Amino acid sequence: MNIIETKAPLPIDDIKKYFTDKSIFYNVDYDKCNLKGSKLLTYLSNLDLPCDIKNIDDNLIFDYLNSISLVTIPSLEKKVIQILLEFKGILKNELYKDFIEKNKDILQKWVNKLESLRLYNMFMLNSPEFKNYVESFPKDETKDISGINFVSLLKNEEFYLFYNILNTNNDLKYYVNYFNDYMFKGKNLFAYWSSDKNPLFLLTWAIVNGKGIEYINAKKQDKDVNKNVSLV
Repeated sequence: MNIIETKAPLPIDDIKKYFTDKSIFYNVDYDKCNLKGSKLLTYLSNLDLPCDIKNIDDNLIFDYLNSISLVTIPSLEKKVIQILLEFKGILKNELYKDFIEKNKDILQKWVNKLESLRLYNMFMLNSPEFKNYVESFPKDETKDISGINFVSLLKNEEFYLFYNILNTNNDLKYYVNYFNDYMFKGKNLFAYWSSDKNPLFLLTWAIVNGKGIEYINAKKQDKDVNKNVSLV
């Protein structure tokens, strides 16, 4: 990987380098950026180059939680995973206690969507029985894409600690448009849920294809791999 330290907007010469060297990765210094907050996230989403942001602050995290621009920013994904796990009480270190107190509403919206992906895990199987079951839950027909980056977390293995504590089924919703439409930069939800980091998807898929026991045995052999996952 060839890392270029830069700011946003990216200099044209730095952008050009990517077209001759696909190993380039841009490390954007937020302190030096002329673009801030949602403007930066929209810019990086449209640019669609491999990048991360360093020196992020709480304001940028807030804008990311509310953003309508789907973007891959590892540092923000890691921070939001930490925040959500603290919010749910899975992690007890309270690194983001003040942030959580100020932003409970948007965090709860993310939790509601992410919890309801347990329903999507059945819905995706295209079984009439499962679909009928999912459709029996309260419907949410929102087309609002604010907070769209909840799908960006799904490629991170450490995110799935989120499902160690589950809300009751009464809190789950059938998100009609999220579950059915191509709302995520031209992709559907399956493109994100079917991550090879997602144990819920992998187990369900293995069972459907008659390989559930093999999968469980493989995971037992691998059980110590994630014990020391660091999120901070």
